[in-house]
Amino acid sequence: MWAVLGDIEFELRNQPSRQDDRATADYAQHALIQGKPRLEWVGDGLDELTLELTLHALLADPEAQIRRLKAALRAHAPLPYVLGSGDYRGVYLLTEVGTTTRRTDAQGRLISATISVSLLEYSGQYKKPLPVPRGLSNSLLASPGARFGDAAQVTVTPIQQVLGMARSAGNLLRAGVEAYSLAKSQGNNPSLLMGQASQLLSLTGQALTPLLGLQEGAGLLSEGADLVQVAARAASEVQYAQSAMSPPSLENIVSQVEYAAGHMEEAQSTLTGASTRLAKLAAAVITRRA
Repeated sequence: MWAVLGDIEFELRNQPSRQDDRATADYAQHALIQGKPRLEWVGDGLDELTLELTLHALLADPEAQIRRLKAALRAHAPLPYVLGSGDYRGVYLLTEVGTTTRRTDAQGRLISATISVSLLEYSGQYKKPLPVPRGLSNSLLASPGARFGDAAQVTVTPIQQVLGMARSAGNLLRAGVEAYSLAKSQGNNPSLLMGQASQLLSLTGQALTPLLGLQEGAGLLSEGADLVQVAARAASEVQYAQSAMSPPSLENIVSQVEYAAGHMEEAQSTLTGASTRLAKLAAAVITRRA
């Protein structure tokens, strides 16, 4: 589970590809007889979130997800937004759902689309219980396909599985690198870092699973030897980071975090280096060559 908005779940296979946050503050301008006006803070503006999702029938049902989002929009109800890590981001109102159709089948049923979702912070009282994320799925592609309309299930090819694992690994590595970077930015405070150690270790372990899946899946491709090596190197760096943090020690936690952060960054860099190769595979899928 990547996140949950009210009862709407975003799993790894249909997670937002982009999230924009906007926070504002309001100031009143007091004119002066001479000189520029003086500003006086009068309050904070409502936070805004914009999510962009790229949905494909191979991984989820785009039409069903769009229906859920539009139903929430028309319900005008506040929705709590919680990330899969348990990070509670606040309560929001859904103000806009935009759909860009990318591809349909011969009968006009939606196969792929880009969805833009706008959220506005809810400032009223919220009494409903917060949703509890189910955590990350053990298998990115637990369901080999998704139904759209009345069409039969779509078969997922080995290349599509490799792309799914690569995207999952990239997202988790980015989340891990950001978490380690945030931990380092808080200074050399062993007590504070010890409080974050379990979460850092958890994020590190989560990144390892799709990398191993990528390594295994790439091994099934006729020309996947280079991706096997990339996945193996990245997985090795993550394992180094995992070992560095196991177990966390109050005396050494500062250096442990520093050492693990370096290996996580190296793993992310290694996987990013294969982006051109992965893009070619994605192009083959989009043009129906794979």
